[in-house]
Amino acid sequence: MSSPSRDINDLFDDIVLTEENHARLGYEEGLKDGNSQGNEEGYKLGYSQGVQLGEELGRILGEVVAQQQFPHTERVRRTLDQLRSLIEGFPRKNEPEADIIGAVETIRNTNRRLRALLGTKGTASPEPSPANRKDYSF
Repeated sequence: MSSPSRDINDLFDDIVLTEENHARLGYEEGLKDGNSQGNEEGYKLGYSQGVQLGEELGRILGEVVAQQQFPHTERVRRTLDQLRSLIEGFPRKNEPEADIIGAVETIRNTNRRLRALLGTKGTASPEPSPANRKDYSF
């Protein structure tokens, strides 16, 4: 048995639409490759930024815990407690509804207020220079 013959109009449509079909296939393949490369690049960037943020929050928490060992005024103690609870309540899992930027800004502002209360506004521990920073990226 021979295969059924196709209508000549269908053959012409296939010829005319060949370029469009190839363009669509190329777009789909490019989108797939771009997504996989973008995901990898985004992961590396997020990991690097996360490590830097973790170092900053860890340093602040260490300073808070150390300061809580000393006697302070009620206002300083409240600020220390507030700052510690902000850091301990910081999201540790990927929660789309979490306001991470807002939480970081609140922690930084509270830390600035604490340093002003303690009189250590200008003596914050220096950040390591980029040459001395550990590179945790892949």
